[in-house]
Amino acid sequence: MGRASVLACLLTQAGTPALPLHFILWEKNTEMSNFNKKIAFVGGGNMAEAVLAGLLNKKILLPEEILVAEIKPERRRYLEETYSVETTETNSDAPKRAKTVFLAVKPQILQDVKSELKNILSADHVVISILAGQSRSRLGEALGHMETIVRVMPNLPAQVGCGVSAITFPEQMNESDRNWVRKILKAVGEVVEVEEPLQDAVTAVSGSGPGYLFYLVDHWIAAAKEQGLPDDVARLLVVETLAGAAQLLRERPDSPSELVYKVATPGGTTEAGLSALRDHDVPAVVHEMVRRATQRSKELNKG
Repeated sequence: MGRASVLACLLTQAGTPALPLHFILWEKNTEMSNFNKKIAFVGGGNMAEAVLAGLLNKKILLPEEILVAEIKPERRRYLEETYSVETTETNSDAPKRAKTVFLAVKPQILQDVKSELKNILSADHVVISILAGQSRSRLGEALGHMETIVRVMPNLPAQVGCGVSAITFPEQMNESDRNWVRKILKAVGEVVEVEEPLQDAVTAVSGSGPGYLFYLVDHWIAAAKEQGLPDDVARLLVVETLAGAAQLLRERPDSPSELVYKVATPGGTTEAGLSALRDHDVPAVVHEMVRRATQRSKELNKG
């Protein structure tokens, strides 16, 4: 006889009418009955907004199926007015109202929110964390139920639906929940799945990657202006060249080195420019850039 059946018998013998078996099972975790949202965000910042907007734009969810827990009143007001979603200032409402909890606070705030979430989260939840440098193990210590925690590293282009997110699933997670997580993140771009030890490298490559490119573009535009081009022309030329080159890399089977060969005619202008990169050992700089960022991600996880 199962525990619920035994409890029903004991209640009957004690003079208390036996409750239906399904009610007893439900009573074991009362909060589960309150799920009236498909997803609840803890933190309503830029990345949460990007995912929220993607889910709505792709018609994956309706506004009434989304809850955002956000402490700043002006931010809550903005999200309500822009997306017609419900908001709350109370983080604990998220796991009470939705099975899927999207953790989108800054890593240093984890210690503040854990007390509001830990006693409510259960093995029935799916927790998606985009906290940089925070391993599933560390999140499990803070929140409990590590078997429910999905670690994700998105990147900034998610804000325009062109991001890429690296996902690490818990081994125990069923395929239905995995597909739901993939669907959420595909609303803002591409997804890849990696083993957790690779998440530090992912952080360095794609998580931080837009920052490297913005830095390069800033100096590229400055160099164009130095050669006499107007600011608006310089910006357009550089940005569209970058976007077009990315599209070529997406659509052509050629490797990056093969495309370099195609555009760099011996003795031509591209070759002259590339010689400056080689003279300053830019390949070594790029390798060191990714190495340092990877190392910093590992350090953040250690606290």
